[in-house]
Amino acid sequence: MEENVKIAKIKKSSAVGKKICVILTIIAIIGCVCSAVASIAIFSMGKEFDKEVQKGIEAGVISEDNEFGSVKMININVGSVKKVHSDIPSLQKILDEQPYAITYGFYCFIMSVACAVVTVMLKFVGSVFDLIIKEDTPFNDKVIKRVVIVMIVLSAVMLFTMSAGFAALGGITTWVVYTIMDYGKTLQIQSDETL
Repeated sequence: MEENVKIAKIKKSSAVGKKICVILTIIAIIGCVCSAVASIAIFSMGKEFDKEVQKGIEAGVISEDNEFGSVKMININVGSVKKVHSDIPSLQKILDEQPYAITYGFYCFIMSVACAVVTVMLKFVGSVFDLIIKEDTPFNDKVIKRVVIVMIVLSAVMLFTMSAGFAALGGITTWVVYTIMDYGKTLQIQSDETL
């Protein structure tokens, strides 16, 4: 009887997790679309965008620093566009004439891709919650496999975006979670066999 109460609590928590995933997925989709539209708009404005940014910088309205007060807002460094050189004269001309449009357009494009990746990951996590909600047993091979895949992908994302240290921590966490879930599955099987 106590096991049924625990399973009911796990399913209730999973239902809440599923709702949170849906909300975050919607936010990520909106972020992806807005970033993509902003990227296209910035690239299409080109020189006009650069002129407006330069006016804002001269007026003191826009700062090239990536800070809000004393807090760093986004830690993305795509390098200086002025250091990028091309052997193709027409491409080099564009790089020289509109560095802000290229830089900020590229920022928005990267944010769009990041939001798309987050959307896919959230859908995957939501499907794990669905499996837990629909199954009579919270620990089964499908759930364990999906959780491990999500955690491995997140570790890979940390490797490419943060550092190898965070990726190693994510890998260790993946191994620990897998071990715990596998142990829970084994205990569940033993309990079922005992009954």
